[in-house]
Amino acid sequence: MNEPTPRNALYRSAVLAVAMQWTLRFIGLISVFILAHLLHPEDFGIMGLAVAALALVELLGAVGLWQALLRIKHWDRDHLDTAWTIQLILFGTMGLIALGSAPLVARFYGQPALTAVLAVLSLRFVALGLANIGVVEFDRQLAFGRDLRMRVGARLASFVVAISAAFWFRNYWALVIGLVAQNCFYSIATYIAHPFRPRLSLRRRAELLGTSLWIFVHSVTQTVQMQIERLVMGRFSSNHVIGLYSVSKDLSEIFTQEIATALNRVTFVTVAKTGQPLSDAPLRIAQILGAYAMIAAPMGFGLAATAEPSIYLLLGGKWVGAAPFLKIVAVYSALYTVYKVIASALQAAGHARRAAFMSGAGALGLAVAVAGAALLSPTAMTVALAAFAANFLVLVSGIAVIARHSGQSGFALALHVFRPFAAAAAMAAAVRLLGPDSGSAIIDLVGGVAVGVLAYPLFLVGLWWASGRPAGGEREALLFLAETRAKLRRRPAAGEA
Repeated sequence: MNEPTPRNALYRSAVLAVAMQWTLRFIGLISVFILAHLLHPEDFGIMGLAVAALALVELLGAVGLWQALLRIKHWDRDHLDTAWTIQLILFGTMGLIALGSAPLVARFYGQPALTAVLAVLSLRFVALGLANIGVVEFDRQLAFGRDLRMRVGARLASFVVAISAAFWFRNYWALVIGLVAQNCFYSIATYIAHPFRPRLSLRRRAELLGTSLWIFVHSVTQTVQMQIERLVMGRFSSNHVIGLYSVSKDLSEIFTQEIATALNRVTFVTVAKTGQPLSDAPLRIAQILGAYAMIAAPMGFGLAATAEPSIYLLLGGKWVGAAPFLKIVAVYSALYTVYKVIASALQAAGHARRAAFMSGAGALGLAVAVAGAALLSPTAMTVALAAFAANFLVLVSGIAVIARHSGQSGFALALHVFRPFAAAAAMAAAVRLLGPDSGSAIIDLVGGVAVGVLAYPLFLVGLWWASGRPAGGEREALLFLAETRAKLRRRPAAGEA
């Protein structure tokens, strides 16, 4: 059995992972900022439909090869070669499917432009299939610094290409070219960053695919979870409305789920390394979920509370119609962020099948809720509200499942999660009541953020104190702050000695 990762090393890896994801997303945010001023909501609407349609094709690639490799205690070259060969076959097939289905998708949505868009986007699957599987070692060793340099280099190169294309084309082709360039540069960067050179082999296919089956099912359901609203709205909404909704969803994910994506990499590796059943460390689960909620909740509610000035400053006046959607999408995106770590912890602990069934039920519930709401009232706001309700129930069910596996009370575990959300909701109310309303977007945003930064810790600590100061995310955060402050105080003394 492997030893647990030391606390300091774990925190350092988590900080690096978040820094990496935020650096990448900061570049993406600047790209969106520039593109939003050069292009129109209709352009983002076409791209949103294309990405949603391709997400269904991408399901074939979601077989969990990386997770399978990370769960293998001792891998060899055959494992990596087999994983790369399977990756190449799957992504090549995905490219052919995307190319062949392009006319059908365009006809289904009544958007002739989608035929050419999807045909060009099919090239990105070829690039992703060729990517060097050896970089999975960065995750295994928690070497996120090396991963950061690789990904930032690729993202900066694609950023230049996308912005140049925007000035040249002034339409959705800039978004298409930017995405294809991003995947091509990433594939090239993987070979620069890691010396491994893959060869064709299927020798370990049974071992890898057997481990990956339920992770694949979970990935399928997660894709449905992320794209179902846009797929449903494509049948009754205009490109303009779909563009507004897509941008609100993308912006929400930058500030909530991108953090989860980063931290999940650390969580999966550390939980898998211990080899312990979840019931052996119930407090660890409470700490993990509480910590995720403490980060995601203020991001979601803070974005919702400052929706108007955030949209205006980041995207411009023509995008203010996205603000009503952002107020709802940002909050349920934060809820789903915590659910994702529940699923990741279950997978890492050897409960991939249970995670797949749990996510499948959640995705089915969301699809039924969104489609049913659209039938009753075909508006984007109705779809957003239905998605909010469904995501809340998905999180509650996820808490119940992991509580059972970790041998603790579902109600007690739910308190660890929903205390931060309650504090964040109170913070949002304080921002709306006490934040400036000057008519200047930058003053309103800065003032609102200042109120939130002061209010959230007070509400969070107050609720934790009222709950009897239980061990969990809040206590762990306070201990970490105390240790950090003590180290900072000792440094001058050490220097003098």
